[in-house]
Formats: sequence, structure tokens, C-alpha cells
Amino acid sequence: MIGSMLSLDRLLKWATTKNHPTIFHITHHKAGSQWINRLLHALVPDRVVDPEVFNKHYLNKPIIPGKVYPTLYLTREQFESVERPENSRHFVMIRDLRDTLVSLYFSRRNSHEIMHQGMRDQRRILSDVSPEEGLLYLAESELGRVAQVQWSWLAAGDDLIKYEDMLEHDEEILADVLLRRCRIGVDPWHFRETVLAHRFETFAGRQRGVEDVNAHERKGIAGDWRNHFTGRVIDDFKKRYGSLLIATGYEKNFGW
Repeated sequence: MIGSMLSLDRLLKWATTKNHPTIFHITHHKAGSQWINRLLHALVPDRVVDPEVFNKHYLNKPIIPGKVYPTLYLTREQFESVERPENSRHFVMIRDLRDTLVSLYFSRRNSHEIMHQGMRDQRRILSDVSPEEGLLYLAESELGRVAQVQWSWLAAGDDLIKYEDMLEHDEEILADVLLRRCRIGVDPWHFRETVLAHRFETFAGRQRGVEDVNAHERKGIAGDWRNHFTGRVIDDFKKRYGSLLIATGYEKNFGW
């Protein structure tokens, strides 16, 4: 009898979940991915599929209808390579690639959990070189994958949500994305309270701009690259990624 009740309970939960759209949060490293991940877990904890390293929760396992998949670091081509339920929604969030690089530098050098040998090797290298050399190293070795994500979704014509806009208008943007476009199906009052509870100031316990280099939520501002880019880093960055900054609307030309 108890076993039958448990089976019925699981069946009812599955049926309820199946009626919801399947939602995919696509982004890249250091673009507020953990912010949105925590928010989704708080909004619909029973529907979130926990992220796995190398996107295994999406690329290597069957997609479960009605679930929510956060922090997918995928190009559009990778995303489209997997068959998805018919009633699916997705949204894409990006960040100024220069701030992405600075945040990535501090994360990989100081705060990010070591998840595989490659990250361990990176931390050793970044600990042994100057900040300038560290930024140049990551711009060459790591940032190209982030740029590919941005280029691919830009080319697809998707509406790209900018991390910088989210910092100033999170409630408005997320209400449009999650409540209206993705139909996540939560009470608007609960939604608002959850968004407010997951802002940088509340979660990190300090104002945006107050830095903690050993915290995953290091500073929470836009434009911090100006405090860390040397002339050499600027020149190298323009050669590698200057066109992408213009294409994504972060700059109008190469004169920055």
C-alpha cells in the first residue's frame, strides 16, 4: 500500500512537471550564471536539473520535459545538437567580454572550486605570473570559447540579455523572461521576493563594488576591466575580440 502511494505521488509530480515548458538558461562563464542558477533553484527547486561539468546534464543525458536546465555554457550549434521537447523555451545571457576576462582571472586564480585537472593547472600558472601576464594567458587560452558562445547566438539573431542591464533592472528583465516568455509558472509575489533576496547586496552581504577577491561574487559591477587592463592587454584584446565587442554593442569602434 505504501509503495503504491509513493508510486502515485511520483506519477502526479511527473504529470504536473510535464505540463510546464522545458526551460534552458544559456550563458557563458562569469556572466551571472550562478546568480541565475541560485534564483532558479529558489523559484522551482523540484524542477531544476543540477548543472554538471562540461554540460553533461544537457549533452549526455535525455532531456526531461518540464524541467529547468541552468548554466548551459553552449554555442547555438551545441544547443541545437540535442533533441528537446516540443514545448521548450530558452534565454541567453552574456557579459562584456572584458569584464568576463577580469572576473575569470580572479575566479580561476583565487576562488573557484577546482573541478578538474585543467583548472588546477590554471591556478598554478596564474599564481606564478603577474596579473598582466595572467590576463593575457586567459585571453588566449580560455576566452576564445566564451567568444564562440557569444558569436554563435549573435549570429542566430537571439535576443541577448546583458548582465550589465540585469544589474540595474533585474526584476523587470527577469519578469519578462521567466514569467512571460518562459512561463515558469510561479506566483508573481513569490517571484519578486525571490529576485530581491538574490541580489548581490543581499547574497554577498556587501554593496556592489566592494571587492572580495576570494569570493565567487567578487565585486558585482560593470566596467571593472578599466581597473585591470594595461595598455598591452588592451592591444591584445582588441586584436582578438574587438570586433565582437562592437557586434554585441559594447563598443561602437576600436577607439576605446
